[in-house]
Amino acid sequence: MWIIRKVLMQQMNNMFCYGQIIIANNVVVSVNQQFVNILGFSSLDEMYAVQPDPLAFIAADYSDEVLIKSEHLNSGSFKTHGNVIYCTNKQGQKIAVFVLAQKINWEEQPALELQIFDISLKVSPLQLMNQPKYESLVEHSDQGVIIHRDFKPLLVNQVWIELMAAKSAQHVMENLNILDIIPTEFHAQAIDRYNKVIAGEAIGESHIIENIRFDGERRFLNIYDHAIHWQGEPAVEVVIVDVTDKVMAEKQLAYKAFHDSLTDLYNREAIYKWIREDCSEVNTMSCMLIDLDNFKRVNDTYGHSEGDGFLKRFAELFKEAIADHGVIGRWGGEEFIVFVPDRDKNTALALAEKIRLACAQTPLLMQGKEIITTVSIGVSYTDSFTQIQPKDIIRQADEKMYLSKSSGKNRVTS
Repeated sequence: MWIIRKVLMQQMNNMFCYGQIIIANNVVVSVNQQFVNILGFSSLDEMYAVQPDPLAFIAADYSDEVLIKSEHLNSGSFKTHGNVIYCTNKQGQKIAVFVLAQKINWEEQPALELQIFDISLKVSPLQLMNQPKYESLVEHSDQGVIIHRDFKPLLVNQVWIELMAAKSAQHVMENLNILDIIPTEFHAQAIDRYNKVIAGEAIGESHIIENIRFDGERRFLNIYDHAIHWQGEPAVEVVIVDVTDKVMAEKQLAYKAFHDSLTDLYNREAIYKWIREDCSEVNTMSCMLIDLDNFKRVNDTYGHSEGDGFLKRFAELFKEAIADHGVIGRWGGEEFIVFVPDRDKNTALALAEKIRLACAQTPLLMQGKEIITTVSIGVSYTDSFTQIQPKDIIRQADEKMYLSKSSGKNRVTS
């Protein structure tokens, strides 16, 4: 009987690319050849030559979680569970795998076994075990899972219910069309995606989408969807992980990379990026350099903290004056830069004069005192912007600005 079982398991391993990693005392003690094959290596030696830690090929957040769970095998709280995750293969590509984590005995001590199935080639985890066992794994998964056919739910687990702020599994099963929780502008894309997954044209992929929870809150989800056969008919299983915090953090980092931290205006890098991406076909362009007159006196009299507040209020004034005529950025210190595309020179000069007058006529309150600070502005212009370097029109504006300074300040020079 043992020999028959061994043969059957070997056949299953070969058929489904079943890899195995065993962890005991928080250390990997065994890796089989099938795991090596899944990653595209020919031997254990080849894999270890690239990376001596097999867990390094597994998604970092999952492998970290596995090590934590392996420390609690004796607590009685561990439960067998399955997850869809990604591994990185020999070529550096991400491949979708289904990992079944369960407690076993290894050399007379508790250990954690990871059974790893390659599902990047149309193989569903449901094919690997009977449906009741698979339903149990779905229920105990720490990932949100929903199985649907034509957007009508067939099975949903509690994690999905909680992630989506739904009332109950029964409410979801009886009332939900999944399109209801997808923003309307993405419905066509969702339907197209479903059809491709069912047809086997989208395999082993994950993507981040924006969903609407039942409480109306919009969240970003990393989803992995794949085709399965459920009760004899095609369906789609969707595994979700909430990555809203990560997405928002990345957006915040991207925003900070292109905005001045004090004034919230574009920084130099953002200005040059705007020129590269939005002005490739712009010929008519004006550039202004704006410098606050006597700003050092403000810092010396009221302190740098008040000076920073002064710069922020001027930035708001400039932004309001420029409106949708162009873009504005902080160039450095008390200097600001403005680009006005697709407008003639007179329009740009009129805009510069509007900014000068707004500053001269707008007192700012500093420690209970009204302060008037003027600006000196230099304006350059070209009708062949695509033929020159941006630095040339900036240099010309800088020269004109210094002419304004040397000619008495509080003026526009072109």
